[in-house]
Amino acid sequence: MSTESAVFSVPKSLGIRGPLVSVEETGVVFKDLPEFNLSISVRALQLATDVPVIYKWMSYQYAGPLLDRDVPPRELEESYSSMIESDFAQPFMGLVNDVPVCQVDVYKTQQDALSLYYPARPGDYGLQLVLAPLAIQNNMVLLVTACLEYFFSFPEVGRVVADIETRNEWTNTLFKSCGFRSSQKIRTSYKTSTLYICTRNSLRAMH
Repeated sequence: MSTESAVFSVPKSLGIRGPLVSVEETGVVFKDLPEFNLSISVRALQLATDVPVIYKWMSYQYAGPLLDRDVPPRELEESYSSMIESDFAQPFMGLVNDVPVCQVDVYKTQQDALSLYYPARPGDYGLQLVLAPLAIQNNMVLLVTACLEYFFSFPEVGRVVADIETRNEWTNTLFKSCGFRSSQKIRTSYKTSTLYICTRNSLRAMH
């Protein structure tokens, strides 16, 4: 398996957009996997083209008046726009063979509500996915692993943390297959979830 990742130029900045997203390139990670007849890529989210795609995914998975319309609600685009402009979170798109299969959020957990439920460290970054309907798990393992390899290439990233709803067996299996280890249960007013933590060592152990 090829382990080459195309990591583009990195501006010198302490903010998350500086280290993780180049202002000159829209691509972040690319892997060609000829043995699987796949190419894996991750790039910065593009509001005009990606938000309608994400909205369709959400419409497929959820029902309700907010999603009962042909175009994405303005609030959804504003949410991603705010994230792009922030210094503590960034949205990405994951693609397999140039087809979008997931949206990836990366954020500093010390500046997120998740830090209320576990002892967050300065080098902790959260990872959250919005998946395309009928996403193939084996492909997603390759894509998430590529993301982790990229994020861990930055010394300021100490651990990657994921908060997965306990009853979502598909996503729990996905994250465990990528090197995440269960840390604790989190109970809120609206869900019970498992907190997973991935380190460089636990990711390396999966290869």
